[in-house]
Amino acid sequence: MSLPGRCFPAIVLFVTLCLSTAMAMADTAPFPSATGLRIGTSLMGEDIEQYDLFFARNLPWTKPLDSGWQLESVGELTASTLHNDQEDGFSGSIAADLFLVSPERRFSFNSGVGAGLLEDYVLGDYDFGGPIFFLFHTGARLHLTPRISLGYRYAHQSNGHIYTKNPSLNLHQIELCFSF
Repeated sequence: MSLPGRCFPAIVLFVTLCLSTAMAMADTAPFPSATGLRIGTSLMGEDIEQYDLFFARNLPWTKPLDSGWQLESVGELTASTLHNDQEDGFSGSIAADLFLVSPERRFSFNSGVGAGLLEDYVLGDYDFGGPIFFLFHTGARLHLTPRISLGYRYAHQSNGHIYTKNPSLNLHQIELCFSF
C-alpha cells in the first residue's frame, strides 16, 4: 500500500477526532480535553512503526500537593495504525493515566495502563499472539503554550500471556497534543 493509501484511515480518524473535539468544546463540564498525534518506532528490532490519534479527557479525580504540583487523572481513547514489512494493521485502545503537573503547568510527567484490540494480530512476520493486548506507558510533556504541548512516551504492549505466544512491542513515541 502506498503512503497516501496508508494515511487515508489516519486522516479519517483525525477528522473524526477534530469533530468530537469541537463537540466537546461546547460541553460545559469543568474537565479539559485534549487531542493529538503520536509517532513511534520499535525498540527491540521488531521493525514496527505506530501512528496514533488520541482523544483524552481529564477525569474528576485530582489532588493538589503542598509543593504546588498537582496529580490529575485522565482517560484516553487511541486509534492506531501499525506498519511492518509493507503491511498495515489497525488497533484501538483505552487507557487511564495519572499526570504529575508542575505548579505553573509548564511540564508534566505521566504514566498509564490500558487495554486494546488489534484488527489483525499477525503483521508481516510479527505475530502478536492474539487480538487482545494490554499496555503500559510513561512519559513527559513540555507545555509550549497553555493549549499546545510536545511530549515523549515509552510504550509497552503485550497480551499478558493470555495466548500461547506473548511477544511484546516496545516503542519510543513523540507526541503533539492540543488541549482545549
